[in-house]
Amino acid sequence: MSQYENEEDRMLIAKAKKGDAVAFESLIKKYQKPIYYLCHRMTGAHQSADDLSQETFIKAYLSLQKFKEEMNFFTWIRKIAVNSTLNYLKIWKREKPLKEDVQYPTHNPGTHIHNQNQEMPLERLERTQLEEKFAEALKSLPSDQRAIFILKVYENQSYQNISQMLNIPQGTVMSRLNRARKKLKEAMAEFLEGGNR
Repeated sequence: MSQYENEEDRMLIAKAKKGDAVAFESLIKKYQKPIYYLCHRMTGAHQSADDLSQETFIKAYLSLQKFKEEMNFFTWIRKIAVNSTLNYLKIWKREKPLKEDVQYPTHNPGTHIHNQNQEMPLERLERTQLEEKFAEALKSLPSDQRAIFILKVYENQSYQNISQMLNIPQGTVMSRLNRARKKLKEAMAEFLEGGNR
């Protein structure tokens, strides 16, 4: 994030702290999409991601007075989003049935396949099947491993940042990431060896 963007955020936050709702709406518009995509990657469901991204901004607004000037706003709300989503996933695991209707973005967030019967070149079909299988494998990971994989691979976060965000040691971050990668590699190897099912 550039110095200008940081300054712009600080100005909007200062106004929002004084009760300027329009200033906070500007922050929402700026960061809504990346927060939504993060929640979507973690949950695999549009409605859950939509609810969790809204919840993130409500929590941020209610905690705005605690926000310190030297902090980065996006880093702060991303931590709120990750924690809210992990809490949701723990409850979801206890209460929900095994399957939920999943549309899971991989390399191209926000793009879904609406009609799989539609004719497409073989190469595109194979890539689509591969992406769907990877999304399925990612969704099957335990939520703590999935969160770390997403933060490292999709969000490009350092081990130190992930450690601070999740309040766990860096060694735990690295071991969970290794386990996640191993499971994904095994799932994809089975898929590739068995052919496109």
